[in-house]
Amino acid sequence: MAYQATTGIGVAAKIVVEGNVTPGEYTPGYNDVTLSVSGANGWPTTFQLDPSIEDAAGNEITPGTAYTLTSVAASSPGVFTLTSVAASAAGVAIYTGTITNGGTNAYEGYSFTIAGFDSAANNGTFQCTASTTTTLTLTNPNAVADTHSATAQALEGTAVYSGTFTGATTGSLVGQTFVVTGFVTHTSNNGTFVATANSGTTTLTLANWAALAETHAGTATSQESGANALTYVAYGAKTLTGNTYTPKGTSTAVATVSSSGLITAVAPGGVEVEVSYPTFNNSVGDIVSSGNIMNGLPINKIFAAVNVNVIP
Repeated sequence: MAYQATTGIGVAAKIVVEGNVTPGEYTPGYNDVTLSVSGANGWPTTFQLDPSIEDAAGNEITPGTAYTLTSVAASSPGVFTLTSVAASAAGVAIYTGTITNGGTNAYEGYSFTIAGFDSAANNGTFQCTASTTTTLTLTNPNAVADTHSATAQALEGTAVYSGTFTGATTGSLVGQTFVVTGFVTHTSNNGTFVATANSGTTTLTLANWAALAETHAGTATSQESGANALTYVAYGAKTLTGNTYTPKGTSTAVATVSSSGLITAVAPGGVEVEVSYPTFNNSVGDIVSSGNIMNGLPINKIFAAVNVNVIP
């Protein structure tokens, strides 16, 4: 079985795991493990798996890395000030105000939450179909003409967090999920967000549309930590004794694997041991893309497997 990549913008691309037959071999199908029940011919009775997690570029990811934050800038595009809205026509309404960087339909496809107009029909969350530096055209078929101070909050904004991201290179943190804690004045700066960009060791851009400018000590920890550990399973291949016809005879497990990845020989035969790791942005969760969904393993995951051959 080969390793499987994530199907979304997941936190990692693959797991690589080494066997003991050919040291240094991580290629699926060649990363085999041979054990002996008795230690015969110099083969060990146990083998410790030591998998690593790599991103799409082949860089190793250290699960649970916590980075120190010092500040966060207000989200962009953030909140716009509106002054009026025209009555709807053809299912859309034109809202007028100060739309920073909105030229040439820059915000087409964004969703905006409108608040502050006198008429409730003018407020709500609507999708943008066009924008200029002074107008937002939104899919509101019920708007009525109104001149009033109001706001438009973009729901697809991002926020730049500054801090110390030791070991990171430009773009290396993109797609990872981070839990941000520690900000006090604006709690909207805290939460769980996906990284959309990072500039080396100094900034991390997260998909937080509600961020407000704040200077304070905080922490950004990759979500791949704690309980989200590597999971191991030895599939149910069995050695049969007493009869060669599969439904009969005595069934004995070939090998076991501990929660820390230690494989132990039990009886001669062959078995596959899988190591998996959850991916929080994986968009597909089925047998083909995410491995075997049996045995209680995570559905959204990346995985790798080693073929274990146990001799007497």
